[in-house]
Amino acid sequence: GRSCLADARARGSFTRIWNIGDTVGYGPDPVAVLDALRAIDVPVLSVKGNHDRTSIKNLWAQPDNYHRHADYLNWLDMSDADRTLLRAWPEEVVDLGFRIVHDPDNRYVTHASTANEVLTKTTEATHVAVGHSHHPGYFVSASAPGEPVRCGPFVPFNDGDVLTFQEGHRYLINPGSVGHPRDGDARTGYLLATIEGDAVTIEARRIPYDVEATAKKLRERNYPAILQEMFRFGY
Repeated sequence: GRSCLADARARGSFTRIWNIGDTVGYGPDPVAVLDALRAIDVPVLSVKGNHDRTSIKNLWAQPDNYHRHADYLNWLDMSDADRTLLRAWPEEVVDLGFRIVHDPDNRYVTHASTANEVLTKTTEATHVAVGHSHHPGYFVSASAPGEPVRCGPFVPFNDGDVLTFQEGHRYLINPGSVGHPRDGDARTGYLLATIEGDAVTIEARRIPYDVEATAKKLRERNYPAILQEMFRFGY
């Protein structure tokens, strides 16, 4: 997260951050992540992800289930104040013409048919920003609000790609993951959006960071071994 913030600041000022869920969960530093969010000097619009929901429950050790066990270790690290912060986050918000939701209807949006359903159900905004799959990219439909949605296939974002929204089209975008990319690229990543009314431009950014330092923390703090490899190789 620090690498992404530094990169964004180096590219100029920004007015807000959309934090689209799974703020805690797989990584070894949930408290440091939440403290970093608290310290950011611009508004941060956060929504709950599935791991955020799990990590605020009363959990128990599940060493045979790597993602639930990671949630459990995160839960042990967090204070009551940390869990209260996570509980306060909404499931979704609308901002600047976008519906922002981690996992609409608890689903992965990885196929055009699902993107069609999500955009069709979205009547309060023109576009949608989701997370959950950890794959950066987008769907687009040449349809105005109220018209039938027919998205084409998923288009991955590669580092440096720039997407300019076309008038009369609807978009569903996924920024991927700051902490745990799964597209085969271990670098952290985010999207930088310029929004002026209906004019939207998105730039995809991928930033190297010290993956081995994260893997070492996971090992030292007894996180499931498979997570070390997932972080190293971006899957």
